[in-house]
Amino acid sequence: MFKSRITVIFLLAWRGLRQHAFSSFVAAFTISMAGGLFLSTWKIKEEAQKAFVNSSGGFDAVLGARGSKLQLVLNGLFHLEASPGNLTWEQYELIRDTRGVKEAYPIAVGDNYRGFRLVGTLPTLFTEHQWKEGRNYEVRQGGRIFTDNAKEALVGDFAARKLGLTVGSQFHPYHGLDFDETKRHEDLYVVVGLLEPTGTPADKVIWIPIKGIQQMEGHDPAAAQSVSAVLLSLRGAAGFQLDMRYNKRGNQATLAWPVAATLASFFERLSWFEEILSLVAFLVAFIGALIIFATLRTVMNEKKREFAILRCLGASRMVVTCVVLSQSLLLAVFGALGSLLAYGGIGFLAARLIREQTGVVMESMSIDLAYHFFLPVVLAIGLMSGLAPALQAYRSSLSDNLSPRS
Repeated sequence: MFKSRITVIFLLAWRGLRQHAFSSFVAAFTISMAGGLFLSTWKIKEEAQKAFVNSSGGFDAVLGARGSKLQLVLNGLFHLEASPGNLTWEQYELIRDTRGVKEAYPIAVGDNYRGFRLVGTLPTLFTEHQWKEGRNYEVRQGGRIFTDNAKEALVGDFAARKLGLTVGSQFHPYHGLDFDETKRHEDLYVVVGLLEPTGTPADKVIWIPIKGIQQMEGHDPAAAQSVSAVLLSLRGAAGFQLDMRYNKRGNQATLAWPVAATLASFFERLSWFEEILSLVAFLVAFIGALIIFATLRTVMNEKKREFAILRCLGASRMVVTCVVLSQSLLLAVFGALGSLLAYGGIGFLAARLIREQTGVVMESMSIDLAYHFFLPVVLAIGLMSGLAPALQAYRSSLSDNLSPRS
């Protein structure tokens, strides 16, 4: 008996929502967008920070000219910023030979090909360095790594696909980090290999011998023995010692170490944006609750006579009240399920944008305890939105609702 009564209540509630399908859809859609935005604001930041840390290419620190640590990391590891200055080749050799430095690879930047950055480095970066524990760079079949003195290029997977480059392709570099057709170099480079995808910023780079950048036609001859930064892998307490040498006592260079802490400071700067999105989500949720309230009030006004007939057929005040509350609950359920879809959609678009702009691959956002906490909150909002219309249904007069309408 009890189960049949519950079934009847929800069937009547579903019928009422179908009769006002557009208003019901708008209410559920608004809740969905609020929920998806609210869940995505902090989850995207969390997953993006994790992805950036995991995409540091297996390096612990970056040594560069005196300046911002964040700029050094973004320039050296993520190829996003301009170099704050240059180091001399002697400074590279000094850090390379320092005790506790496991690996040191110089890089030089300053040119591009159709917007994709050219980065000069040593061939040993691709033969000896592990960009992830146990993972070396791999070149696709039919290709090879460039040689140190030749005008050859090794192209990352993402850059190769976007530019349509294959083994044997030739191109002229362009001066600067931003593409300008009027700044073409006369040097002609040939692609000798394509890297297998790594899911790191290395996929967005065209790698050439470091001498290619240093001695590029049109470059300042004084830069022929300089590097933009040095990528470092450290062991033991070397990080503390180098931090003291370069950051605390010296004034010739800056050591960005540890990379994870530097990136954390970067994401902390975005906290204001996260707060704004959270506020927007709360406002959208509030609007969604008002739409549910308005929809149920409309249903009540148009179905007073129907509810009165139900009362005459034996339905109690509580049953009629439960029908209204069930409509509110159903809207909240649809909104909660929709928020899951919106959460996945926003996450997919965010991951794609991050991949396009930085080369960092962000893992798909999983459903965790946050959503399990969010679901009852949405249901509670839905029930609260239906309380006033339900109370109106409970207090409605049977005689007034059955009286002839003028």
